[in-house]
Amino acid sequence: MDSGALILILTLGLVLLLFSFLRGRGGVRHRPEVVQSLLYDVRLNQALIETFYQREKPRRFERTNWEMNKSKIGFLGESLKETLTMTFAAVEDLNREIKYIKRSKLSHMDINVTKLKEPLAKCRQGLEDWMMDNLGTTEVAPRYPSLMGFLFGER
Repeated sequence: MDSGALILILTLGLVLLLFSFLRGRGGVRHRPEVVQSLLYDVRLNQALIETFYQREKPRRFERTNWEMNKSKIGFLGESLKETLTMTFAAVEDLNREIKYIKRSKLSHMDINVTKLKEPLAKCRQGLEDWMMDNLGTTEVAPRYPSLMGFLFGER
């Protein structure tokens, strides 16, 4: 291998390394997506509360987006962070009850899911307020994948 090819390979490697350090991890650009995903869990859980007692079998409440993003909510206000944390802890407790009820083959009518109504409403209002204040809308436009985004890890 000649020195020209070696310099080209080293330069290319250095550029890729530089891009990986400069692009960061998440950051400000991903805040709306974090809020939107939490809002999805909150809205879905509100809908599940409305239909909980109409179902033949109870369905567990959604926590997936919370689990994936709970370490990324530092940019939200303290009050909203606390409300989200307490609400999703209550969701986890209810999910444990639902799991127990399903195993025991007991009636899910004894579970009090209405206690989640107010905390979920506060979460929804806080998240929607954040979206309105920062984006002017409560919906994030979908991002379409691109070759550059794929190559440089934007997802």
